[in-house]
Amino acid sequence: MQDLLRTGLVAGRHQRWLLFADTTRRDEYSLGRTPQEVRSWLAAYERRQEEKLTLNPDSVQLHIPTEEELRQPPPPPPPKLTTAIQLPSTPAAKALARTQTIQLTQQLWQAGLLTAAEYRRNLPLAKEGAFYSRRNLLNTVNALARSSQGLQTSDELPPMLLRLGLLTSTQAQQLTQDLRAGEFADQVELLPRLPHGRIFNRQHYPAAMLPYLEQLHRDVAKLLPGLHFTNFRARVLTPSEMSSCLGCEGAEDVLVQLQIGTRQYTHRSEWQRGFGPGGLAEIDDTRFYHLFNQVLADQGSPHRLVYVQSTLAQHLIGGPERFGLWRLTAAQAEALDTLAASALNLEDYESFDILPTDTVTAALRSFTALGFLRHLTPAQRQAAEARLRQARLTSREGVLQFVPGSVGEYRGDPDYRSWSYARLLQVLRGASKGSFTPTQVRDGCQHADGTLGFQLGQRAYHTALYQANDHPDPRLFQLIQRALRDQHIPGKLYEVSSALAQSRGQVVCYVFLSPAQERIIRQQRLLNLTDPTLTDAQRYAEEETADMAADSVYLRGQ
Repeated sequence: MQDLLRTGLVAGRHQRWLLFADTTRRDEYSLGRTPQEVRSWLAAYERRQEEKLTLNPDSVQLHIPTEEELRQPPPPPPPKLTTAIQLPSTPAAKALARTQTIQLTQQLWQAGLLTAAEYRRNLPLAKEGAFYSRRNLLNTVNALARSSQGLQTSDELPPMLLRLGLLTSTQAQQLTQDLRAGEFADQVELLPRLPHGRIFNRQHYPAAMLPYLEQLHRDVAKLLPGLHFTNFRARVLTPSEMSSCLGCEGAEDVLVQLQIGTRQYTHRSEWQRGFGPGGLAEIDDTRFYHLFNQVLADQGSPHRLVYVQSTLAQHLIGGPERFGLWRLTAAQAEALDTLAASALNLEDYESFDILPTDTVTAALRSFTALGFLRHLTPAQRQAAEARLRQARLTSREGVLQFVPGSVGEYRGDPDYRSWSYARLLQVLRGASKGSFTPTQVRDGCQHADGTLGFQLGQRAYHTALYQANDHPDPRLFQLIQRALRDQHIPGKLYEVSSALAQSRGQVVCYVFLSPAQERIIRQQRLLNLTDPTLTDAQRYAEEETADMAADSVYLRGQ
């Protein structure tokens, strides 16, 4: 405690607060005993000063729990969903943050709250201006300490790497020794020891966008033996080119194009303004490399690039912009993911499901033949196809994400404050391309359960419905289906994935299919069709039956 006062980590005027924290047993205020616990307390102390909260122990009313509360402690409070971060924006503010974090690093070292390795790691970062506040430095040091401890106890990792053929016996033994010795503090630091893995650091590349992106893509390509590309191009998209970053603060859409063999590849990603000392802008490191996963999918390769996040970069805004990529098979990625203590935290292994370009092209032709693009002008169709070439799809139905108006979108919040059956009937009329044309709609379910009626042809239809707050009542679709049969109109409405919507927020999507269209879609697995006439219980029963059938097929195959 005296070391905290002597080194200036705690101001002299807050000595009573420090004494209170050192004697109380409540976790909210407890100083702790290990360096990591004390650093966590110091981070809370810095937060209280930043937010001008009280540091007067007399104002704290400690609650003494009853015996009943000790037997049944209250549930923990819900986590905060967002945390406001005040970044230094002016040169003076950045210089002040750099001075304060250099001083804090030295104070922590003098108080014995940093190991020699932690001091050697963090002092250069503070001098570079990587930390944006004293609290950020404390939290980052603790995050790296937790990462280091996780890696230090990763006894199962080297044997797993050996079994997967990623290390030799000698390499596995050496890695085990280095892990136990605490050689690694950040999970990406393992990658240079592993085959087909690499760390990428923005600071090692040119500042200008085009040379930076070209060199970065060439370095990624080195992880894929025999892969060479030509005709590299990159440019920032304008709003007229359907940028997905309209209104994004400090970010723009960037389009990268290159050629491999005779095939052109295009990928849309995000160009992000730099916050670090050098202010270097950079590509979205979690997305850009999927262009190469598309190439691997087209080549029928079992390998994909898997993202490994840097613990250090995760906690710094504007620090070393580094990340890792590792070339693995699906079996290797799945096996490594079972090691909860490996601290590798592999991400994006859904990229193993990326569809080959030819499969996506065939799905587009099928949807075109089925009439899903009929409402588009030639220019709109060309734009949809261009956007499709810039994306990576994991399902055939994903094609329709780039075809506005291909599905009927029944929208709620934030476009509408409540659901409306009258509006839903308009959506279904549009989705049916005029096959279902209800008139004289009477919606009595706007604010409570009620009755809805409409006329189709010369007949009137009505049914009792629940108010549509969460999801449309299946009785409405039962009524519509009966009306279609009565009028001898072939076809049926189906619910499809809300991911196909162009809107954001609460949305339910529908398509109207003739029997022939439905047959083709199911045969080619173009869409996951859900029957909206079924209740939730009936849907669950169908899903359970399908799962049991799939399990039976799997067991017979074994």
